[in-house]
Amino acid sequence: MQTTVQDAFALAARHEADGRRADARAIYAQILAAIPEHPGALLRIAEQEIDSGAIEAAQGLLARALQAASAQSLPAHEILLAAGRAHLARGEREAAIAAVVQALTSPPQSAAIAAKLGELARDAHGFDVAEQCFRIASQHDLARLHALGKAQKAAGTLTAARATLQQCAEVASGDPEILTTLGAVCLELNDPLEARRHFERAIELGARQGEVWDNLGLACRALGDEESAVVAFESALEAAPTLTPAMANLVYAQQYLCAWDSLEQSERRLAATLADPASDPRWPPFVALAMPLTPAQQLEVAQRWSRAMLPAPAPRRRPAPRGKRLRVGYLSGSFHEHPTARLMVGLFEEHDRERFEVSGYSYGPDDGSALRSRVRASFEHWRDVRELSDEAIARRILDDGIDILIERKGHTLGGRLGILARRPAPVQIHYMSFPGTIGYDAVDGVIADAEVVPPGAEADFQERVWRLPRCYYVNDKRRGLAPAGSRRENGLPDDALVLACLNQSYKLRRPFFAVWMEALRAQPDALLWLLAGHPRTQANLRAEAAKSGVDPARLIFARRAEQYEHMTRVACADLALDTLPYGAHTTGVDALWSGVPMLTCRGNTFAGRVGASLLLAAGLPELVADSLDEYRACLLALIADRATLRRHRAYLESSRDTSPLFDTTAFARDWEALLLAIYDDAVGAAA
Repeated sequence: MQTTVQDAFALAARHEADGRRADARAIYAQILAAIPEHPGALLRIAEQEIDSGAIEAAQGLLARALQAASAQSLPAHEILLAAGRAHLARGEREAAIAAVVQALTSPPQSAAIAAKLGELARDAHGFDVAEQCFRIASQHDLARLHALGKAQKAAGTLTAARATLQQCAEVASGDPEILTTLGAVCLELNDPLEARRHFERAIELGARQGEVWDNLGLACRALGDEESAVVAFESALEAAPTLTPAMANLVYAQQYLCAWDSLEQSERRLAATLADPASDPRWPPFVALAMPLTPAQQLEVAQRWSRAMLPAPAPRRRPAPRGKRLRVGYLSGSFHEHPTARLMVGLFEEHDRERFEVSGYSYGPDDGSALRSRVRASFEHWRDVRELSDEAIARRILDDGIDILIERKGHTLGGRLGILARRPAPVQIHYMSFPGTIGYDAVDGVIADAEVVPPGAEADFQERVWRLPRCYYVNDKRRGLAPAGSRRENGLPDDALVLACLNQSYKLRRPFFAVWMEALRAQPDALLWLLAGHPRTQANLRAEAAKSGVDPARLIFARRAEQYEHMTRVACADLALDTLPYGAHTTGVDALWSGVPMLTCRGNTFAGRVGASLLLAAGLPELVADSLDEYRACLLALIADRATLRRHRAYLESSRDTSPLFDTTAFARDWEALLLAIYDDAVGAAA
């Protein structure tokens, strides 16, 4: 009888291979008529039910198959794989991952089954489990080893992924797909030189996908070779005209180079993708910040990106009533020599340790800097988690019992929002690095103020908007005042009127530049002091000045400098100039701290209203314009009235120690009160 069943089962399998599934099912039914709990026949019929969408029926059959396999001490890997597929079809990701984990209690001996389990876990966003499956499969063949490297990359364990993929490349040095994956990992590990080498080699070997060219462009940009980056992004769009990431990266490169003629066309092309629901949604939200978009469009960009690129968040965890001390965790990749770390370290130090237990989770590099040491010392608990996967970091946060997690990167370069998808804390908030909505369900709230997100603008944010009673931008009152450098040391004439915009060049736009040129024409002794970027950027700006009737020599470019040296030169300016749609943030704070007044124009987005928030907190509302025309009029009045500029400087210098903008202690008390309110609100909502 057993031989007959085996022969019947083999015949059914041949029918399935030939596409004759109905004939196969009839044979499986005959087997079950003879042996009602035959695990193989139950499994095959269940798989057909899954494929037809009859998930509930399939799950009943699979439950019987599992019970039968257990009773007969048979391997259940295929049954659990099918059970996981059924769960995933119903959107039950955690249950699907659990099925894979159960299958791994006895490692599968087949590379094919291990790989299928890995693919299922990956599709359910169980990246650590997928990595384990692919590791088992990789013991059998190169393709599985490549899959393991991809799984490690998806899990965030980039160092391990690089080692795995380098092993692949040693075996198959002529495989462009492996080299492409290895290059992408090197790019994420901030090794653009190695990444560029792998991408260029992959292209030499025949890789022509738009994604390869796009990644090559990113590597070139990271190396400062912006012109080669533009060529690569354009090549990506030639290969794949609808590749939105390449469109966005081309826009950013043109913004950086101030290639305004071509930029305007590229921005229109990119913005048009929002009108097509079927367009590629992978438009990095950071690029949208510096584009002339509405807040509603920025929200749509963030939501589309998050849905496409980030794991579906786990359900919210119920917050427990807070104890004597609220456990606050700060999660960031920038706890080193970085602008936001410089500004936030004072807040970390000011935390009231009687009421707050503060932990820092750092997934960024240890640069050995004094600032890194100061940040580390400011936390009660310090976790260096840069070598851990997103899932492992989430487990660490969960094990630490964090009540409220402050995420510090958002959609900026190097952010790891996937950590939040696991819901390691019952309340998860974004603050400061990304000036806009995150558009992701794993983020419960964003901290702002009434200027950057005015009342009535909440609809433009997916998360709840929480407002501080003062400027949301934290400062460190202990940062000290660098000794002022001389103008001569910075290539500036002693007797000139120095108008400065030391924002990065991607924030510069033609309408504001035209106003600045008008000011230079009106005041022969005025010059424009800009941050030196790429040589092509400088050439484009000088050409724009010449077209405006201004001698290009009146544009002075400040070389790149470390923070201390930069702060010694800021005070050389007479007036800082802000721009839109993405205005000054840290550069605005630096100017005001150094006693340099700043002229801003209030925009219609978070990123374009930070300058106004800074100036209101500093006590200079008269330097906030509400339109480009008002900005122009104010600028022309200021450069004609040097006494007013001197009064503004004297005011900033005399009020530095008392200004609400720089009062870290008072900011910390407001901050702590807001954190308690946020957490108590979550507890109340869950009651």
